[in-house]
Amino acid sequence: MTTDDRTHRVAARLDHLFRTVYPATLGRPYSYREAAAKIAELAGAAVISPVYLQQIRTGQRKTPSLDKLAWVAQLFGVPVTYFSDDIVAERVDAQLEIVTELRDDGVRELARLAAGLSAEALEPIKAQLRYARRSEGLPEVDSDGTPTPNQV
Repeated sequence: MTTDDRTHRVAARLDHLFRTVYPATLGRPYSYREAAAKIAELAGAAVISPVYLQQIRTGQRKTPSLDKLAWVAQLFGVPVTYFSDDIVAERVDAQLEIVTELRDDGVRELARLAAGLSAEALEPIKAQLRYARRSEGLPEVDSDGTPTPNQV
């Protein structure tokens, strides 16, 4: 893999983290300044600048240092290998998809209503949700939320 490929992969993954991982209290993605300030708070010292974060995210920083990526990973709650290991990134992205879905008020309400119900009580509810997904042309999902090919 070339340096440009690695740079693009890191930039794309950092962009994805910025777009999807942020505190509910903030209600929106971090700005570069906010992210750098939060990293400084975690580290107990300023370890990365807003400009450096922007350069990594946009691919202008060809070889970000591993220690800085480790702080960025900590900010977003992912392993530092998220930036270099495709299998780790795939697993983390699947988890982030669930987090993103849980931002939806309707999804959270359904989860609250279902909490505590027996497996037997949940079966007809899940069947109704599968029917609704098919009716709206959405793909079926398996137990971990991964879309499955529609069966004919």
